[in-house]
Amino acid sequence: MLRRLLPAALLIVVACAVALAIALRGEDSATPPGADGAVSAAAATLLRTGDGPAGSGIVTLSRWRYRGDRENHGRDRGWGRGDFGGRVVRVPHSPNARAFSGAAGRRAHDGSIGWYAKEVDVPVDGLYAVRFESVHHRATVFVDDEAVREHVGAYEPFTTRVRLERGRHTIAVRVDWRGPRRQADNGWARAWFNYGGINRPVTMMRLGGSELGALTVRTRLQGGAERARVDIGVRVRNRDASRSVRVRGAISRGGRTIGALDFGVAGVGERRSRELKTTVTIDDPALWSPASPALYDLRIDVPGEASLRRRIGLREITWNSSGLQLNGSRLVLEGAALPPDARGRGDALHDVDEQRIVTGLRAAGANATRSQLPLSESMLARLDAAGILVWQEIGPWEPGGRWRFTTPSQIEAARERALRVAEAGQANPSVLTWTLTNEVAGNGQPAQQEYVRRTARALHELDPTRPVAADLWGRVLPSRGGGMFTELDAIGVTDYIGWYEGLDLDAAGQAAKASARLEKLRSLFPRKPIVVTELGAAGTARLPADAFGGLRHQASVLARRLRELRAQPGLSGTIIWNLRDYALRPDFRGGSVLDLRPALKLTPGLNEKGLYDFSGREKPALRAVRRVFAE
Repeated sequence: MLRRLLPAALLIVVACAVALAIALRGEDSATPPGADGAVSAAAATLLRTGDGPAGSGIVTLSRWRYRGDRENHGRDRGWGRGDFGGRVVRVPHSPNARAFSGAAGRRAHDGSIGWYAKEVDVPVDGLYAVRFESVHHRATVFVDDEAVREHVGAYEPFTTRVRLERGRHTIAVRVDWRGPRRQADNGWARAWFNYGGINRPVTMMRLGGSELGALTVRTRLQGGAERARVDIGVRVRNRDASRSVRVRGAISRGGRTIGALDFGVAGVGERRSRELKTTVTIDDPALWSPASPALYDLRIDVPGEASLRRRIGLREITWNSSGLQLNGSRLVLEGAALPPDARGRGDALHDVDEQRIVTGLRAAGANATRSQLPLSESMLARLDAAGILVWQEIGPWEPGGRWRFTTPSQIEAARERALRVAEAGQANPSVLTWTLTNEVAGNGQPAQQEYVRRTARALHELDPTRPVAADLWGRVLPSRGGGMFTELDAIGVTDYIGWYEGLDLDAAGQAAKASARLEKLRSLFPRKPIVVTELGAAGTARLPADAFGGLRHQASVLARRLRELRAQPGLSGTIIWNLRDYALRPDFRGGSVLDLRPALKLTPGLNEKGLYDFSGREKPALRAVRRVFAE
């Protein structure tokens, strides 16, 4: 099992006057020896660096106390002190992940307020950073009863920096996830259940003179695949007075240094940061691909101050009118989409949940997946190691045809969110695309067009090595090319023919309808790769297996439609929706298909289009999809 990576956006390392070893109550642990991520240089001197165990000044705060506050009395009662009792939970944690349907499911989905508290002992006076990978939805962080940080959103890391004296301190977090409709109207719609809580890991470390972050890894192949020119970029931030900072590093594999990195000496102003770049040429590289997900070890140092470590893959993505290419060879995506959801834990995935997702994708024979919202760094690290490409949406999620970002400030906020996600994920070889929308209807709304144009241009400058894409709503295709589509490199499209559409047609008629749709897209976008990014049909054990919506019916529809799409000329792949059943709003009964099949009886509150059911059991569709992918 892969060890957990520290979030890429953090990648902060600092020098400590003494080795940092934060003593924590409970069973929290330092970053595992040899794990990727940021390493405190001074802490590492206590053990060994390089090939041996690398001690870390970073600790994971996993055991917290939790208490619900449905009546919202916690602030008035001074719960920012953390003395509210509560039960011990392990973070990541969602308090409302048990019920998804019925009256209990409705109460859970409506949301509530909860408080977390954690006591920490710090060994020396200093500036400390507490890093939250994600909290949903509105977080207020208290340290010793003082509110020090607020954050709104989910799946976006944020850091609280606070100066602490030696001794014991209490961190408390108030989390408010009430009102999923209001969240959506404010730009934070989610495609699944309104899970609250601290739903991704929390880490803590001591800060010093330097930080390293914003890692970029860009590979260009030369002489076929005989050589790889690798451009490495990093941002160094100076916390001291203006000074010169020396940055060095190395790329290695199997304990052997492949290429030395020298970023030179850079002058960095006080509390300023600077982007540094260097290039190394690697002969006969081990290239990353789904068939062979080779990884290298990267280390970057500010000697005596900071060290950044990551596992990276060397690969080159290109695209043209013929489709997608990986390392010079044609790339056809065959995958199943996520959302990351585990029964009983919701989106607060633990290591075992993430590993099951990767195992499930492999069992389906997938070389790709699709995520509608940003994935955690640990999930991306597992996909890197498994050789599974990610069609990654980074824009605000909206259901088909919707777009709620209309004012200039809202458009700018959406653009900035997308760029933050892209900056954090540039070093992950599994990330294939930056995708800006979900189910654009027609040519998009005016504000949506402006968002796509501006964000795509910024992404091309930030990361020219990946295609920028948009996912279109298959039943409402654009009437013309041009416009915002000019800025895009690739097109994704939904295809629910055989489920939401075409139920009055026989199999041949459905195939003809799908073929005509793709022919229109090819005429509109002749120079862009096209991927069917959402193909699905539900399957439930509540119905006879061969009935519409039954388990064998689902398997039959998916296998037939996959084969039809595989025969389409120039299509760059198909991604099934989705890998596993997941919870939505409690009143969900199956969507618009009920207008055509009112007798359909799916499980209330669940999207049952998965290859696995909500409990993780295989459906017949898994075997059917695996057979087609293997053909």
